[in-house]
Amino acid sequence: MIIHEAEQRIYNIVQLYIRNKITELDSETLNEKRNELTDLKSDEMANEISEFGITIEQVQIRDLTFPKSIQDLFAKHLEAKIKAKSELENARTAVATARALKNASDLMKDDDNLKFFQIIETISKIAEKGKHTFMIGDISQLIKKN
Repeated sequence: MIIHEAEQRIYNIVQLYIRNKITELDSETLNEKRNELTDLKSDEMANEISEFGITIEQVQIRDLTFPKSIQDLFAKHLEAKIKAKSELENARTAVATARALKNASDLMKDDDNLKFFQIIETISKIAEKGKHTFMIGDISQLIKKN
């Protein structure tokens, strides 16, 4: 019975000191650095517990839980960060694509061969839609030969 009471009093003392130390941090920092909080032992805590003839070597957080509303805020914050990162990547891709298209357009702007291929493609599309007669070349040379 005495050992159980001593354990309970030590537990309460440690809880009190840890809570006081944790309240010094804001919840976002606490959540991000929860794994870094490896030794929360303080001299005051060690002195108070030494009255029971016990020496504290190390104090660690076993569980750290936030209220549901705070957990929801953390989830929304994480979602917003991921969404912003994705949107930034999409914007970078769009800019790179636009830049590549502009460069290609500049290269093709005055190319006679490209213009010729565009004309041939247009004529092919027109020809696919029906029966048409196309004459390519100088018509006066065709008439003189006949």
